[in-house]
Amino acid sequence: MKLRILIVEDEKPARRKLRNFLEEFKMTGDILEATNGKEAVELLQDESADLVLLDIQMPGMTGFEVIETIGVEKMPPVIFITAYDQYAIQAFEIQAVDYLLKPYDKSRLLTSLERAVEKIRQQYDHSGILQNLLSELNREQKYLKRIMVNSGQRFFFIKTADITYLEAEEKYVRIHSGGQSHLIRESLKNLEKQLDPARFKRIHRSHIVAIEAIREMQPWSHGDYIAILKDGTELIISRRFRERLF
Repeated sequence: MKLRILIVEDEKPARRKLRNFLEEFKMTGDILEATNGKEAVELLQDESADLVLLDIQMPGMTGFEVIETIGVEKMPPVIFITAYDQYAIQAFEIQAVDYLLKPYDKSRLLTSLERAVEKIRQQYDHSGILQNLLSELNREQKYLKRIMVNSGQRFFFIKTADITYLEAEEKYVRIHSGGQSHLIRESLKNLEKQLDPARFKRIHRSHIVAIEAIREMQPWSHGDYIAILKDGTELIISRRFRERLF
């Protein structure tokens, strides 16, 4: 079996690297190239492909938008290519989708190709996997990924993935991240609605904590617990909010 493979990558050196690696793969047949998402859509609508090496971060149209435009039922099996993107990589791993994390080497690409060939031979349900992947990513998009803070006249963003916990201070919220804290004019209640509940939990009327930041939990008193964070911070888990976390 020889595979007709489509490379979708906006950077010329990266396309050349992929082509050179693919030419050493024994299952490679024809190699097609698209320099952006629009070209990829046109090629997939006019040409057949057995496998797509799809870059995610492309100007104009992302790799995910290519899939949505073509439709998961018509999309060939995909190996995603990405620079570090925490949310996308987590979604790939949840859905058991293969991906290449830049910078990758020939060995890693060949391993991905061999996995793809095996799945194609087994006629696995790639359309169902792609649909689940897009649903997972769309779920992530509903929640805040970053919060703007200011320091004097300087404004910048904090990634929610880097937040340890949030603390209510009257009409403000103090964001704790990377050993620093920043005060923003917002209510804890409003922020709670905008944060992913799979990652953040309200544990007290004054605190929201990142689940990944918790090292352990210990009984305290009167049904309360203490959350000990990885940085040593101790926060009370009140009885009112305890069940949300447990």
